[in-house]
Amino acid sequence: MKNSKKRVLIVVNTQFPYGKSEDFLSNELEYATGFDEIVCFPILAYGAKTPGDIIYKKTKQSVTFYNSTFSYNSKLRLLKLLFLTFTDSNFYKELLVLISTKRFTLGNIKQLLRFLFIAHNALNDLTRIVNEKYKNCDVVLYSYWMYITAFVIISLKKKLKNVIHFEKEITRCHRFDLYEYADAGRYLPMRKYILSKINEIHSISTDGVGYLSKKYPQYTDKLKLSRLGSLDKGVNIYPKSETLHLVSCSWMRPVKRVSSILEAVSKLSVKIEWTHYGDGEEFEKISKIAAEVNNPLASVKLMGACSNEKVLAEYAVKPYDVFINVSENEGVPVSIMEAMSFGKIIIATNVGGTAEIVENGVNGFLLDKDFTNEELVSVLTKTALLDAEQFNEMCKQSRRIWEERSNAAANYENFYQQLKAKSV
Repeated sequence: MKNSKKRVLIVVNTQFPYGKSEDFLSNELEYATGFDEIVCFPILAYGAKTPGDIIYKKTKQSVTFYNSTFSYNSKLRLLKLLFLTFTDSNFYKELLVLISTKRFTLGNIKQLLRFLFIAHNALNDLTRIVNEKYKNCDVVLYSYWMYITAFVIISLKKKLKNVIHFEKEITRCHRFDLYEYADAGRYLPMRKYILSKINEIHSISTDGVGYLSKKYPQYTDKLKLSRLGSLDKGVNIYPKSETLHLVSCSWMRPVKRVSSILEAVSKLSVKIEWTHYGDGEEFEKISKIAAEVNNPLASVKLMGACSNEKVLAEYAVKPYDVFINVSENEGVPVSIMEAMSFGKIIIATNVGGTAEIVENGVNGFLLDKDFTNEELVSVLTKTALLDAEQFNEMCKQSRRIWEERSNAAANYENFYQQLKAKSV
């Protein structure tokens, strides 16, 4: 007998669609099928919202948005959240974990408190919404990050499992929410608890699957590879010219090491035009250094904050040859996927899952994580001196590898195929 109950996907994320940082989720939801309703609950979007607050274009799939109405102005709500945080047995269990693993520091305690405080705030509103609106539905809970949002969906099921049918709880994991070594305190709260309670863990990279399998072998059967992807905006391969047209796109923060690109560009003895999209805490400092570059062969353009749509529109018409990303750590950078889709050669650090889409000498060049600036100058020079045939072939290979591994249509359709209901 066919199941007549409404099937709902509840996505718990951070800011989408009201704030930047989850462009990938916006793209993914274009392919979300198999559900009668899709709900997004961003846990870091506070206060009353209207459709006018949405900063992303409307998705092909109809999505219902809710968020916490609380904006931390209510003293009673604050007291309630503090009470829930300090009476949560998980808080004390985690303190014991920190002590036993010699990570009991003020910074890690603060991170744990913030984690639980935000989680209980989101859980308060989400529980009410789900209980009121989706009681007679089949529900799939999907945490976009393996961090606070994952704890929230696990807690939601625990609270409502006797009144609502939850098919499964799944989480994606990317970079900051995956690699504990990348955190300043080498600590991600509630790690073992989340891994033990969640049904499926979808890593965006093979490297992530391997990392979790090695660190937590008891949960290997929960691990799945579910790659992200970028949208196909066409190919834009220009013939090689005397000038190397270099482009990068990232936040300007220490982990991205944009200043290292500037230092290398300032020392090159080949003609180069470097354009960077993105701003951040280091924008002013890097802008001042860029203004003092004294190299007649080098041109530097810092474009500042740009929407993802604008950046992709620029890639489609500008004669950029090479995309560069020298970040200290990564998952699998969507910024690289986007550049590859247009047929750009890639220069990147061999961190996280980057090597899964950048093949050294095929569609780009990989640098060691702790590269020297001389090595970066060398690889930029090497790229600039490729002959026209080699250069064009690497551009074509970038597009080919993108089509095989990073095409959003294929990757997301496959992901949602896995979430389809079983026949009943």
